Order: sequence, then C-alpha cells, then structure tokens
Amino acid sequence: MNFKIKTSLASLALIVSIPASAQVLYKVEGNGLKNPSYIFGTHHLAPISVIEEFGATGPFNESQQVVGEIDMTQDQMSIGMAMQPHMMAPADSTLSKVISPEDYVVINEEFKKWSPMPGMDLSMLEAMKPMAVTTIVATGMAASCMPDFNPAEQLDTYFQIQGKTAGKSIVPLETVEHQATVLFDTTPISFQADALVEMLKDSGKAIQSTKDLTEAYMAQDLGKMLQLSEKDDEHPEFMIALLDRRNADWLTKLPTIMNEATSFIAVGALHLAGDKGIIEGLRKLGYTVTAVNK
Repeated sequence: MNFKIKTSLASLALIVSIPASAQVLYKVEGNGLKNPSYIFGTHHLAPISVIEEFGATGPFNESQQVVGEIDMTQDQMSIGMAMQPHMMAPADSTLSKVISPEDYVVINEEFKKWSPMPGMDLSMLEAMKPMAVTTIVATGMAASCMPDFNPAEQLDTYFQIQGKTAGKSIVPLETVEHQATVLFDTTPISFQADALVEMLKDSGKAIQSTKDLTEAYMAQDLGKMLQLSEKDDEHPEFMIALLDRRNADWLTKLPTIMNEATSFIAVGALHLAGDKGIIEGLRKLGYTVTAVNK
C-alpha cells in the first residue's frame, strides 16, 4: 500500500488470526504514579460496542479525566472554523487547476459514490485542498467497512461527551489548528492531488486497504496496523509528522497529565504501535505498561 492510498487511511490518524498479545487497551503504572491510568487505541469510525468488547468500560468509569487528541466537546462550528483555513487551497491551486481535465471527469463520477450527500460533486468543493476531499472520501469508504458505525456516536467524541457528562475533566493533547496543519499542510498540493486521483481511479484498491486496516483494528492487532501503514511508503515525512512527531510531543505532556489524576487516554490506535509509539515511549520513561485483557 503506497502513500497515495495510505494517505486516505491516515486521515482517519486504522486479517490475520488474533495474536496472543493483540490489544488496544493498556494500563500505565509506576514511575511515581499514585493511581494507574489507561490508554485506549481508537478507530475513529468504530462502533461504540467495541468499548465493552475490548474491556474498556471499567477503566473508563474509574478515570477522573478523559484525554484525547483534541477537545471534541467544544462547539462543532468552532472546530470547523479552526480547520477551514488549512483545508482551503490557494487561488492558483484549486481542484480543477491541479487535476487534469481527463482525470477530473473520471474521479468526479467516482467521488459521487462516496460524497456525504446526494448530488454533491467535485465542483462544489473546488476551493478545497485535495487532502480535504481525500478525507471525505476515506470517511465514506471506512464507514462502508464498519456497518455498525453510528455518526452520532463517534468513538473519540463519545468518550469525551460521556466523560464530561459524568463530571470528568477533558484534556486535549493538541489544538485543532495543530492537527489541521499536520493533516492538510504537510505535503505539497500537487502530491495531494496525485493521491486523490489515484484513490478514486483505483477505488477497489483503496477500499481493500481500508478493509485490511479495519479488520486489523477489530482483531486488536496493532502490529498489523503499523505494517499496513508503513508498506511502500513514498512520502515518509507525512507519516513522521502524523505519528512520530505528535507521539513525541504527547509523551512530554502525558506524565504531568497522569500525575494530576487517573486518566483514560483515548487516541488513534496507530499512535500506540511500534518503537516510536506511545506504549514503548512510556516504557522508556520508566512506566510499567501492560495490556489489559477483558
């Protein structure tokens, strides 16, 4: 899976039999912590049934605060306004100017299959960066692989809203603006355009890649997810910005956050995986991090 397909999967920051160590829920102890905290790897379009299925209900209820990538409890219009400047293309780089007329006709027909509303085509998104359109398409593809997904119960948001309702503090690891910068400003628009064209011209491959990543998540196989994300990487700086740099930044904040109160940390599952992931990062800082089996 090359970067151009992988870009669509990563914007969501998603086969085989389940390994004995497969897990997306971890307990963090030691290194001076008075009480344990928990880390849960999310798939941004997974149904909330995975909370109970993966054994996260108890740890969530025990927590005093909920930690997420951004604060999803704030007004959705405010989130949209913060992201919008990063999603819009310069006047000389709108969709029809960075995609050839021939490709535009072809991908416009495919886009209609994945658009969020009937009758929408690319002309309605002309001023948006290709990566913003890729995110829309990728969301549609991922939702088709998660038939139980309810848009009104998005997993990361659900944790935060339920936490806030229960009187828990909500702690974001970064701002909306920073996340938008990583997603939409890291790669050149020309490369974003190539990625969008390839994804829509070969939607079968993109859908299969999405299915593979989704199945790996439902198997709680972080290693497989990381392997899928790293395969045939053509643009490593994007994944470095999306995962490695953000992980490193979060690891400077998590010790203080966990010292303040028992925390339930819910972030995209790929952030947990690998040598540069949060799990290994916390272990290197001296914490004892163990998988929690239901």
